[in-house]
Amino acid sequence: MASEPPLVVDVDGTLVRGDLFVEGLAALLAKSPHKVLAIPFWLARGCPALKRRVAEAAPLPVEQLVLNPVVLAEVEDAKAAGREVWLASGSDRLAVERLVPRVGAAGCLASDGTKNLVGERKAAALVARFGERGFDYVGDERRDLAIWRRARRAIGVDLRGRLRRALLAANDDVRLLPPQPGDDLHLAQRLRCLRPHQWVKNALVFAPAILAHETSVALYATLLAVFMSLSAVASGAYVLNDLLDLAHDRRHPTKRGRPLAAGSARPLPMLGVALLLIAGGLAGALALSLVTGLCILFYLRTTLAYSLGLKRRIFGDVITLTALYAVRVLAGAVAASVTASAWLLAFCLFAFLALAVVKRQSELRGLPRERDPVSGRAYRGEDLTAMTSLGSAAGFAAVVVLALYVQSPEVVPLYGSPQILWLVCPLLAYWFGRMTLLAHRGAVDDDPVVFALRDRPTWLVAAVALVAFAAAI
Repeated sequence: MASEPPLVVDVDGTLVRGDLFVEGLAALLAKSPHKVLAIPFWLARGCPALKRRVAEAAPLPVEQLVLNPVVLAEVEDAKAAGREVWLASGSDRLAVERLVPRVGAAGCLASDGTKNLVGERKAAALVARFGERGFDYVGDERRDLAIWRRARRAIGVDLRGRLRRALLAANDDVRLLPPQPGDDLHLAQRLRCLRPHQWVKNALVFAPAILAHETSVALYATLLAVFMSLSAVASGAYVLNDLLDLAHDRRHPTKRGRPLAAGSARPLPMLGVALLLIAGGLAGALALSLVTGLCILFYLRTTLAYSLGLKRRIFGDVITLTALYAVRVLAGAVAASVTASAWLLAFCLFAFLALAVVKRQSELRGLPRERDPVSGRAYRGEDLTAMTSLGSAAGFAAVVVLALYVQSPEVVPLYGSPQILWLVCPLLAYWFGRMTLLAHRGAVDDDPVVFALRDRPTWLVAAVALVAFAAAI
């Protein structure tokens, strides 16, 4: 009996839950941000040359790549039946070859620095190597149609709609593999990448107008536009941050569940979404006013600097997170043409510093040993006590600033009964103290905002503080 033909498996998006080139490019920029200046010169020599330079400069840790268990099972079944397994990819050979021993493949065909092995080129290379109809091919995207037409058996991975119908028309022998568990929620996973729950932070743009007792509907409509622009830019920046931080996230006990790190969202489409959101957000902000656009551009620049290096600077990361909170307030003040008082800026400095420290406390508390480092950060477990002290000091400093403001002459023109605002001081002291203690115990998530959104005492404190604020007016 004639031996079965080899099983050829596409890599990016099929075997690997990601894209070797995009992940390599992100790893390169995370390690050496200045390399971004070299990319246009590499690309000028062609896409294959760019892939080769990236593969040389940023070899990916193969053991951390997320493989699709459905495709991996297909590979194991083929090997058990005595068939050869080959990998075929548009990514560079240097990157693909590292994956060969992990899956026990016989070899690979890939881009080589001069030839971009995708679509028709990949089909021609496979036919030259194995003959017409001399192989089975596993793929997942429209470019694979050219290969499926020339394969003996066409195997599609999680195909939908028109692509599924096109595959059925391209080959008489078709097999459709089921999606990886959880892959039926593509849209939900993409939305998770954008972290819409973090948009609550952008509500800070309304703070200057509210505290100045502005009541103009047109003004709040403008601030809503600022909120939307800032949310778009922030979501795009979150995607870029996750791409740059893939290696660290995959080693983190909780962040490994993020869609990009877990492979439940594709890097290349999400990169496109991120760039569109950032461009749209900046355009919207600039349409409101030049100064508003510059504020949001400064926010983007700061968050990119954080992702590219500041997050790995001891306490520099905390100061940067504090600045990102403050920029939101300043953007609101600029858009509303309201002066952000020294009292507001001082309160924001200490309150946001406390929140940034709580975020680091939660990460430190999860380390099993004192000398263990936080992945991708400049801290060790033994820093937890010092960070707890710093967070406590910052939180209570914010309460002191509020108390001094209540007693200041500036409060008289704005409030009929400013003494009622004293009630807010113990409420804030309780909230900051409780958050610090819970973070020290390890009860707070990686992000205190996420924790606060589902924390009943936080909602109660906020409700009572708003009642006190209204009564004071």
